[in-house]
Amino acid sequence: MQSLIINGVITTVGPLSIAMPEQKDFDSFPVMARSFTSDGEPMKTGYLPATTIRGFLRRAVVMNSMKMAAEAGSPYSLPKAYDELIGQNAESEQQAGDIDLVALKKARESSPVLDLFGTGLGIASRLRVSHFLPDNDILPTKFFNVRKDLGDSEGALESLSEQDREDYYQRNQANRSRAQSKALVDQINRDIRAAERKNERTEELAKQLQEAEKLLERHEGEMRSMEVSSKAIFSHYALPVGVNLKGRLVVVNPKDRDLEMLEFGLDALSKDPVLGAHSARGCGEIKGNFDVLIDGELKKKIQIGDYMAAEIDQI
Repeated sequence: MQSLIINGVITTVGPLSIAMPEQKDFDSFPVMARSFTSDGEPMKTGYLPATTIRGFLRRAVVMNSMKMAAEAGSPYSLPKAYDELIGQNAESEQQAGDIDLVALKKARESSPVLDLFGTGLGIASRLRVSHFLPDNDILPTKFFNVRKDLGDSEGALESLSEQDREDYYQRNQANRSRAQSKALVDQINRDIRAAERKNERTEELAKQLQEAEKLLERHEGEMRSMEVSSKAIFSHYALPVGVNLKGRLVVVNPKDRDLEMLEFGLDALSKDPVLGAHSARGCGEIKGNFDVLIDGELKKKIQIGDYMAAEIDQI
């Protein structure tokens, strides 16, 4: 085998919600610029990061190996678990610049996972995974979820004791008063800032703010012994349903066992076809099709999804 390339199309069955650190826009959903307007302004698109796919495949392979090793009475050591599952070579990380090349070579030779996926230091990955991008630029959409309070469930309060029902009503009244006081404080602060921008006098507003803050402090004191209402509105960004995301996996200097591991990982994704966050709120389900090219020739077609084993067709 001289070359191994797996071209894939992942389709969103449910909204796809991803969060990346240091990503400020769209509540941390990853976006990138890949095209530009005639004026040179970047056109951005949401995408499925390579690390999401790569991480799932690696965990699927390693968790299976760890399970079999434990069942055979030879569980993984903690350093080996870090090496293979996390991709952090524990001994090498501790030694920093003083890396034992002989030990790393031995580790690569003894571990198919490290040989393919590599580690953070010392063992370069032979697996290259691209980002999965839509055909056309598409930005994530904002989705909302509501968590209801106890009183929103019919019959719930009637099932409580009389004292607990009274505590609930007192808590709700105190919480409403606190929220109203907080809104008043915020509004007066906005009025003061607006007056200052216009160089207008703010003495009267300052007096109103002082009284409003005292009222807020009093209501917050009433809330100290009570929980606030559990009713809340949550939001997150996600790519919509039906988006096709294209990408590829490329293995450098491929070995037969590399394809076996990747097929196992894709089969695991097919049986649990959920990526990203907010899966309990309807997000993350995907399906996909992958073409396996060996030495430039199409050899297999792999179909994943529907919580079933992957369908692998030999060509």
